[in-house]
Amino acid sequence: MPGTNRYLEAFKESYNAVGLASLVAVSAALLNPVPLLAGLVAETIYLLFVPDSKWYTDRLSVRYDKEVVARREKLKQEIGPTLPSTVMARFSRLESMRNQIGSQTFEGKKWFREVLRKLDYLMEKFLLFASKQVQFQTYLRSVLEETDSGSVVTPPPIPTPIRKMIRRPDPTGEIDEKWILSTVATIQERYTQEIDGIDELIKKDENLHNQAVLDKRKDILNRRRQYVSQIGEILTNLNHQLHLMEDTFGLINDEIRARSPEQVLADIEDVVFQTDSLTEALQEVSPFDQMPVAPGAAKLYDEPR
Repeated sequence: MPGTNRYLEAFKESYNAVGLASLVAVSAALLNPVPLLAGLVAETIYLLFVPDSKWYTDRLSVRYDKEVVARREKLKQEIGPTLPSTVMARFSRLESMRNQIGSQTFEGKKWFREVLRKLDYLMEKFLLFASKQVQFQTYLRSVLEETDSGSVVTPPPIPTPIRKMIRRPDPTGEIDEKWILSTVATIQERYTQEIDGIDELIKKDENLHNQAVLDKRKDILNRRRQYVSQIGEILTNLNHQLHLMEDTFGLINDEIRARSPEQVLADIEDVVFQTDSLTEALQEVSPFDQMPVAPGAAKLYDEPR
């Protein structure tokens, strides 16, 4: 695990805990501190040498990789049913490419382990981003229905240029940029027309209380219009980011045998940087409510702390 305190992990190992507990029990039973003192000496030697050994580093590494797989499986079980089948099919292709890359003959190479962990990180982010995509898409649909139904006020007629842009979302659940643009444009036009109508009412109504209420409504509609625009931009970014992840997996799978480790890592790190930037943008709009994923790609074990 990145940043793991190896000494603490070694101390908490079950075999170590059982051994210490046994020595305490023997000392207590014999009323003799010698077994306990001998155990403390052995423990000191253990903590001096074992945590820094290659054997223990590999042990922690294997444990961490198993935890990553378990976490991803849990994400799939929790998020998968909420995602379109086509999106899950795309994720399955990522898993297949990850397995192909992992089967290469670079086992034990530090750079290769880092590549695999960054790919694992991107796979978790793919699921989380796809989940957010569904949430934001559902939000835009609900706002569009709200403006259509007259919740904002009976909607004025949609201008012909915008009416021609309106598209039905893909029944498979896929989303494209044209649908995002047309939906955002339609909603914003409705809000703009509603705000224009409020401006006319303010000019005609001399009651200060009514004017204050209308001003507040105008402010709220302006903020909603801005938020819809922000959601549209993030949805577009999410769409591009998911495709970027898929392209990156394909590129790594194509070129890992032909390119240098430095080039392979550079390609992945660029995508990780983009992924982290988008994560920060999402946190400002709608914090993740799914399983936490630490910022930045999983790295190799740090030096002991």
